[in-house]
Amino acid sequence: MSQEDVEQVIAHIPDLKIRKWIDGDIGWLFRILYNCALRPSEGIRLKKEDFRFEAREVFLGKTKTKKYDKAIIPRDFVHKLEMYIITKKSGQLYPGLTYHTFYTWLKRLGNICEIEAWTTPEIISGEKTVGHIFRKSFPKDMLDGKFGDKASQLPTIQAHLRHRSLATTDHYIKQTQEAVKKAL
Repeated sequence: MSQEDVEQVIAHIPDLKIRKWIDGDIGWLFRILYNCALRPSEGIRLKKEDFRFEAREVFLGKTKTKKYDKAIIPRDFVHKLEMYIITKKSGQLYPGLTYHTFYTWLKRLGNICEIEAWTTPEIISGEKTVGHIFRKSFPKDMLDGKFGDKASQLPTIQAHLRHRSLATTDHYIKQTQEAVKKAL
């Protein structure tokens, strides 16, 4: 899923007819997950106070792998994100949002937008592609050089994903035979 694909999905959020949250806010959640390569639960828990724009960081608190973690906000995204965040009240950006609700939205958007990764059961695909698709997509764009040569290096991608092991990063960005043929 590319940045353009993310925006196309966001364009279909009104089709979900969400009543409790503003469509635009959900679109920003998707953008944050993609650009900062966050796990869904990390994005859902975000508070306005977690963002440090001058340092280009978002504080995540306790995550799956660390007691206190932070993610990098990409240079090209920081200003747009800051303009959104300053409009929000202090506290949680998505109060009351659960992973179950988020997951349900993605499944419905998968049907609307015909996104195979969101409609194929994990037991068949063998991948965590529903909730993790944003987290897995940005690193592939990094590898493809969309953010410059330095951003396409595996150690940089590993750091952006906050992985301890390069093997885990490799699993996230595994290349298809077609991608290898195109590159060579």
